[in-house]
Amino acid sequence: MRIVRHLTTRAAAVRALLLLAAAAGVLALAGCGSTPVAPDGLSSKDRKAAQAALDVLQDSNIATQLLNVTLQVENVPAACQIREVPQQPGTYQVYVFWIPWLAVEPYVWVTMNLTGDPHTSTFQLETTEPILPGGRLNKDGQSINRASIDTTLLSRYGAEQAKKSQQLLREHGGDVFTKPSAKCQLLKNGSLRLLPGA
Repeated sequence: MRIVRHLTTRAAAVRALLLLAAAAGVLALAGCGSTPVAPDGLSSKDRKAAQAALDVLQDSNIATQLLNVTLQVENVPAACQIREVPQQPGTYQVYVFWIPWLAVEPYVWVTMNLTGDPHTSTFQLETTEPILPGGRLNKDGQSINRASIDTTLLSRYGAEQAKKSQQLLREHGGDVFTKPSAKCQLLKNGSLRLLPGA
């Protein structure tokens, strides 16, 4: 009986040591105390810093300009992305791109480099016309009257125009879509809000 009890006590001690060693290994591999990283490549600390950079815009005329562009193109932004600039901690690149509702309206995008200082932050607004020719059809139904104003919904131009829209969106965004980066959203008050990591 003593031998069985001694083996059972010894086996329990060995088992406890193995469990303790396994737990220590799991904690070491998990980076005990590290900040979890979302699929978009941003940690919760990075996300807070990025949102703080966006919040600076809330009380500026940039918020008003973003709303004005949205009203002009009659569509919400198709893309809103933020990324910390590599080798420049605390500087964020923000890209907002609009695809117009009507074919007559231009594509519009805003690129911003936010440094936390309004004197060194930069903002650039650019536009370009839709890629495909627009206007009303002539009576022959085969050609476009270039002197007319196209009030057609841009989406009615089909897959080719949609492909061109996505091409423009990516082309002008540069490396802002490279991880780590996060999507943002333009709110009705002109503020930009970071979306949850996906």
